[in-house]
Amino acid sequence: MLYLLKVFLDICLLRAGPQDLPASHFLMWLALALHALLGVVFALFTLPLGQALLAAATGTALLLLAIQIALTITYKPERRIQTVTALAGSELLLGLLALLPTVWFYSVDGAQARLLPSLLSLLFIVWGVVVTGHILRHALAISQAFALMLALAYTLFSYSLMGTLFPY
Repeated sequence: MLYLLKVFLDICLLRAGPQDLPASHFLMWLALALHALLGVVFALFTLPLGQALLAAATGTALLLLAIQIALTITYKPERRIQTVTALAGSELLLGLLALLPTVWFYSVDGAQARLLPSLLSLLFIVWGVVVTGHILRHALAISQAFALMLALAYTLFSYSLMGTLFPY
């Protein structure tokens, strides 16, 4: 278990890639389940429980769909398990770290008091885009620049879709 945590941490620090994870269906589904659970936690800051559950399921399904499409287009479907595991696991790890500024943001009043937690949250979003780009670069065998553009497009699309489907 510590080995897997280290691999996920190394992925988040750009020192490892999805190929360093075992191609395990169990690990993939566990990472997806924990990803969805953390999605519920974040959604509960602004949504009632029923909508939070739906939002989390939608976010996790979007991750799966985006990877399936990307790997199919690049003729690399055999990389699905490790890529999905890497993305879900890295988003989980970064999300756990981002919980602190999120709780801080929602526990204070006033724009000035929310500035620092907002900036920290933005830092985690940017870090997440970089990590997603890193994973995509390895999984799709594409340039780092193109992978970062795809990661940014995925992130913007995801935030936009979720904001449209689940406004608060």
